[in-house]
Amino acid sequence: MSNALLSPAGWLVLGLPWPTETRDGWGECAVAIAPTMIPRSLVSKGAGIALDLATGLARDPNDGPGKAVFFSDVTLWLDKQGKTWPDLGIDYEAVIDELLNAQVPQLYLTLTQKAHAILCDASREGLRLHYPNGDVEHVTPQLRQDVHDGIAQSLTRDWPSYIQGLIDSGALQTR
Repeated sequence: MSNALLSPAGWLVLGLPWPTETRDGWGECAVAIAPTMIPRSLVSKGAGIALDLATGLARDPNDGPGKAVFFSDVTLWLDKQGKTWPDLGIDYEAVIDELLNAQVPQLYLTLTQKAHAILCDASREGLRLHYPNGDVEHVTPQLRQDVHDGIAQSLTRDWPSYIQGLIDSGALQTR
């Protein structure tokens, strides 16, 4: 069995809508996929480009966020290049929907609402969180990196057993 299945080069993490029911401020609100595991023949050209960009960002220690690449990271990277999804002829919402509906391994993640907001933020100036007591917190690059690192640690811990379970059940073929 390939180590690349159990420990991929990186993951693309897609934010889901914040759930209406949560447990103690935590909700199942994100999905991780391993771009290197997805044959490009299974997805559209636009989804393939998104997967390739995420793979590149996961592998680039100087320009990438680490192994857990948020879809919003890809959007921000495009922005730094002076580009947008439409410039590439890509409807990013359709790509997200396509990837969420693809018949590929997907690990659902439970996050705090704050981590979810950071995951989904693609603003240039960074997210500002407003709290009920009137406090405002500007999400720093370090806080965003901390969320990346936390999600990457969770995926590094949970992904191998998830994939092994798919293999053991016959839901994922290794040949």
